[in-house]
Amino acid sequence: MIKKERTYYILLGVLITLFVVFEILKPKPLDWTESFSAEDKIPYGGYLIHEMLPYAFSEGSITTNNAPIFEYADTLNAEKNWVFINTTFNLDRWESEILLSQAEQGADIFMAAREFGQFLADTLDLTTSLNNPFLQAGHILTDDTVSVNFTNPRLKKDGGFPYYRSTTETFFANVDSSLQVTKLGVNQQGNTNFLQIEWGEGSLYFHSNPTLFTNYFVRDKTGADYALAALSYLPDRSTIWDEYYKDVRTGNNSVVRYIVSEEHLSWAWFLTLSGVVLFMIFRAKRSQRIIPEIEPPKNSSIEFAKTIGNLYLEKGNHKLIADKKIRFFFDYIRTNLGLDTDEIDEQVKKDISRRSGIEEAGVHHLFDLINLVSAKEEITQKELKLLTERIDEFYKHSQR
Repeated sequence: MIKKERTYYILLGVLITLFVVFEILKPKPLDWTESFSAEDKIPYGGYLIHEMLPYAFSEGSITTNNAPIFEYADTLNAEKNWVFINTTFNLDRWESEILLSQAEQGADIFMAAREFGQFLADTLDLTTSLNNPFLQAGHILTDDTVSVNFTNPRLKKDGGFPYYRSTTETFFANVDSSLQVTKLGVNQQGNTNFLQIEWGEGSLYFHSNPTLFTNYFVRDKTGADYALAALSYLPDRSTIWDEYYKDVRTGNNSVVRYIVSEEHLSWAWFLTLSGVVLFMIFRAKRSQRIIPEIEPPKNSSIEFAKTIGNLYLEKGNHKLIADKKIRFFFDYIRTNLGLDTDEIDEQVKKDISRRSGIEEAGVHHLFDLINLVSAKEEITQKELKLLTERIDEFYKHSQR
């Protein structure tokens, strides 16, 4: 019986090993994730365009931003280029104000995306649209070829720059007419896909077809010429390439993801897992000892609390119990509401009401009762009960 069981285990181990080897050796499917990251060499990665930046900006350094813009923005020397390329460029209100402030101080900001954050879009009255809503903009779904082109005669090319239709369908449907807007590029239908907005001492450049700057298209000379020509509107100076606002942040990848992405490390990883599984199958049963039954410890905290409470009640020291309840209540305010209780003034009471969600009148009544109890040398059981009910009611209805 034991010999037969061992045969089954060996057969199972062989099958697991064969499965792992098959998974490692089988061709990897092409990853069409739109990462736009400088570290990705997949079709929709940004490795090639990032490698070309030193040719476009030979006079300045190329740095990478891996932090929120409010940590990286230089308020003393804003005269730099920023390059943001992603499916969507979604900044919150604060980040958008910082970015616009950088442009106002002399920064030139290039943003290629199909959608832009609500605050930025509302500020500039900037909206994007699709020529064909049934196409997934950016994804290669058809071999149908159309072209995009520049409006500048020096950059304009006869016949335009050819691309798949689905990658050029997004265009700018509207922009604030009161701003100084220059149309820099159009798609085959004549819709604007590239524009400039002068903002203070600097400029904002918007492009609605971010995939035109990815590896799949930049690998060809025509695609590289178009991408570099679009970036040539930025002055030749220090340039910041953004990695933080990508949908796929390589900086946040886990260790396991990195191991699996490397061929030799993935071999070692899967073989190690297989070895662990086989060890557990063959060794765990014969080596495991009988686990003794252990009685779970009894929870005596409730009995202890009742005992202490009874002692206080027997002594009739209601004031001592009230003081402890008040002290625990103040500790709750400091810990859960993040407020200082050294001095309870009107502003602190308003802050307590706002953070707890309890009406100001209720907060004032509670603190009036606390002040009354604290001022007395002794209190009655009825006063202790009232204080307890008010504090418990505060705990029950507090939103934190």
